[in-house]
Amino acid sequence: MLTATEYTQIMKNRANFYSFLQRFYMQEVSADFMEQLKGMTFPQDCGQSELQAGYDLLESALAALPADWNDELAADFAKVFLAAGEHQGKAAFPYESVYTSKKGLVMQEAWEQVKAVYSAMNLAMEGVAADIKEDHIAIELQYMAYLSGRSAATAEESLLKEQASFLKEHLLNWVPALCADMEKYARTDFYKAVAKLTVGYLKLDAAMLDEVMAGGTDGESVSYTVSTGEFDKILQKLSKDYKIYAPKLTGKHGAKGQDIVRYGEVKSASEIVYDRQSDFSAKEAYYPVIQTMIYFTENDSTESQLKDERGILLFAHPCDVNAMARLDNIFLKNGDHADLYYARLRDKVKVVLLECSGSYENCYCVSMGTNVAEKYSMAVRMGKDEIKVQVKDSFFTPCFTGAKESDFAPKFVTENERKATLPVIEGKEDVKLATGLEFWSDYDDACISCGGCNAVCPTCSCFDTVDVIYDENSKDGERRRKWSSCMLDTFTMTAGGAKARKTPGANMRFKTLHKVYDYKQRFGTEGHMCVGCGRCINRCPKDIDFLLTINRFHDELKDAKAGKEGK
Repeated sequence: MLTATEYTQIMKNRANFYSFLQRFYMQEVSADFMEQLKGMTFPQDCGQSELQAGYDLLESALAALPADWNDELAADFAKVFLAAGEHQGKAAFPYESVYTSKKGLVMQEAWEQVKAVYSAMNLAMEGVAADIKEDHIAIELQYMAYLSGRSAATAEESLLKEQASFLKEHLLNWVPALCADMEKYARTDFYKAVAKLTVGYLKLDAAMLDEVMAGGTDGESVSYTVSTGEFDKILQKLSKDYKIYAPKLTGKHGAKGQDIVRYGEVKSASEIVYDRQSDFSAKEAYYPVIQTMIYFTENDSTESQLKDERGILLFAHPCDVNAMARLDNIFLKNGDHADLYYARLRDKVKVVLLECSGSYENCYCVSMGTNVAEKYSMAVRMGKDEIKVQVKDSFFTPCFTGAKESDFAPKFVTENERKATLPVIEGKEDVKLATGLEFWSDYDDACISCGGCNAVCPTCSCFDTVDVIYDENSKDGERRRKWSSCMLDTFTMTAGGAKARKTPGANMRFKTLHKVYDYKQRFGTEGHMCVGCGRCINRCPKDIDFLLTINRFHDELKDAKAGKEGK
């Protein structure tokens, strides 16, 4: 297990080395870069044979450089990478497309793929020569340097996975062949050494990333007991680096007269509501109700930027922690490209598990397998005078220096008063039976299509995209996305007024199947989309009980299957 300090230093070292490598490929060697190289101390045993051979060869090549080294290396750079003075094809053209496309051309499929990768991270090339494309090795190495730098600032597993994926799919898939050609066509040992350094380091880094992800930054968890005053000081310290979100009273009252609890920024333990479930879910912290995507004028548009560089520290109960994994699948793994606007906030999140004081009204998390959560940085048991804290992420350990250690470990709800019986759907025939059940029409009169259930659900993800013009005489504005609801009567409406689903019952059928069948089928997960928080039951103004809907769905489908078999 790495300590936080060790992890940060490794990531900084990686960022520096990737930046160092990309400099060899971006342009010819300058006097400043040569001075840097000659000042290096080369390792004698780095643990990777190709990398070590590169170090050794580079050291000897530097020692043997002639006085006019700049002309010699510039000529070799042009020969190796641009085929200067050579017959066509006798070069190591530094583009992924050249090495991965059938015809060996630039700007092919690999180019499109890496452009999409950069776009998903809200990145664009700046200050680069126009003839250098996105799949140039220098740009791909620079991307790895960028990700490594981000990992040094925040220990997010998703960032490490992105690096491991990019390394495998967009560097190791072609750079070894490039480096083989570099050694073949280079006249100088200098660029032969660069080839060995590059391929050796990429292989070493791939192994290192696997090791880090296997071990993580979490050491053995340590628990503490602190007073609420001490905890407030810790929150104050953390607020410099994190926006801290937790369930808190809003000062507003719901339809049933109770104070509404919703997620918002908190500064002290006294603001955190821990002994009842929040009326709204935690997703607002990383998937806001309204997000500006782009700003536009008559002739131009610009991507929106995050204004706060701080991370997000999110106090959440187990069901909401598990709900995050559902939204991650929908926004990050639902197709070829991750959703930029979701990812850039989600990458910031670190979770503080908020222990449940008991099974709350209308919860059925045990039936859905979401009563236990394991992916969190800290866990807390809140109290009026003292707070027990378990620290799993060593980044937060320094915050508790001098605090009293304890044996606290979070407890999880093991039984709910209410239970879900999930429908058994096996194959297309069962799906056809399920969609044709008559009981869905009962909701045509019961449901008023308000969408309140979706608004409080921690796993609902639907949104509308709208353009907002700043004033009636202006062509300036912004494109926003805002939450929507599959239960609205206009949700499936297309131009001309046609609707794919025309009744509340059809919408309820769609939502229910999505929550207890479609999601699991699509992503191949163990858990269903519904996490059993019961918020939709509490929210519905017509007292529609979604748990009863699930259980009735099970019974109706079971009877329909039995009736079909009896014919």
